[in-house]
Amino acid sequence: MLAGVVVLGSAIYFFGVGRNRYQVQSSFIVRLPETPVTTGSSLLGTTLAGPTMLGSLEDGRFLAVYLTSPEVMKRVFLRLQPETAWARNLRDPFAGLRRGATFDEKLAFFRRQVFVVPQDLTGVINLTTVGLAPTPSYRLNSLLLQEAEVFMNRVNQNISATQQTFAETEVQRARERLDKASLAFNSFKNQNREINPSQSAAGASNYITSLESKLVDLKVQEASLKRQFKDHSTPEVAYITDQVDELQRQISEERSLLVNPEGKDLNRIVAEGSKLETEMLLATEALKSSITAADNSRQRTQQQVKFLVRLADPEVPQLQAMDWRWKGFLGTLGVLIVLWGIGTFALGIVDRR
Repeated sequence: MLAGVVVLGSAIYFFGVGRNRYQVQSSFIVRLPETPVTTGSSLLGTTLAGPTMLGSLEDGRFLAVYLTSPEVMKRVFLRLQPETAWARNLRDPFAGLRRGATFDEKLAFFRRQVFVVPQDLTGVINLTTVGLAPTPSYRLNSLLLQEAEVFMNRVNQNISATQQTFAETEVQRARERLDKASLAFNSFKNQNREINPSQSAAGASNYITSLESKLVDLKVQEASLKRQFKDHSTPEVAYITDQVDELQRQISEERSLLVNPEGKDLNRIVAEGSKLETEMLLATEALKSSITAADNSRQRTQQQVKFLVRLADPEVPQLQAMDWRWKGFLGTLGVLIVLWGIGTFALGIVDRR
C-alpha cells in the first residue's frame, strides 16, 4: 500500500507537478593549427584519433573544471540573475534556486545546471545547460561557450608570452655575456699591447728557432776551423767563437724574456689571453644557440597554439526535456525495488531463526 502511494506520488510529481526543464547543447573540439604527421587521413582530411583526440579530451577535462568554477559562476551565472530566471515557485517547491540562497548554494545549483562531457572516441566536447525556461538556458550555454573560447585564447597567449619572454631573456643574457667577454679580452690586449698574443708567442718562438738554427751552423763552422787551425786564438777561429758566444747569449736572453714577468712574459699573456678568447668564443656560441632556440621556440609555440572549433552552436529549445522526468520516476521505482528486496531478505532471515 505504501509503495503504491509512493509510486503514485512520484508519477504525479514527475509528470504533472514538476516544472519543465529545457536543455541546450553545443559541441566543440580543441584542435591544433597543424595536424601531426603521423595522423592518418579520412574523409574529413585527417582522423580525430591519436594525439589530437587525446589532447582534446585532456583540454575537455580542464574546461569541465574551469566552466564550473566559482570565477565563471560570478562572471556568467550571476550575470543572468538566477534568483529570477531559476527561482522557485509555489507549484514546484523543489525545482529552482531558493530566495536568499548563499554563495555556496548558488555554486552547487550552478554546477547542477552545467554538464561538460568529452567524448572518448572522437574528442568532441559536449556542453549541456539546463534551465527552467528556454531563454535562460540558451543564454547560459552561449556565455559558457564564449568563456571557453576566451579561456583557450588566454591560456595560449600566456603560454606563448611566457615561453617567448624566457627565450628573449636567454638571448639577452647571452648577449651580455658576449659583450662582457669581448670587453675583457680587448682590455687585456690593450693593457699588454698585444693584438694577438698567440701570434706574438708563435713569432717569438720562430725567432728563437731561427737563432738556434743559425747557432748550429756557426758551431759546425767553428768546429771545422778548429780542426784547420791548431791555434784556436787565431782571428778566424776567434771571430766565429765570438759569434757563437753572442748568439748563445742572445738566445738565452730571448728565452728569459718570454717567461720573465719583467720581460715579455708571453707564457702568462698567452695563457690568460687564451682563457679570455675561449670565454668569448663560448659566449658567441651561446648567443647563437640562444637565438636559434628562441626562433625554434617561436615556431614551436605557433604550431602548438590550440583553438576551439565549434561543431554545433546552441539553439533556443522549443520543447521541454523529458529525460529528467523518466529518470526521476524510474529512479524512484528502482529505490522501492531495492528496499523491497532488502526487506524480503531480512524477513527471510528472521523466519529461519
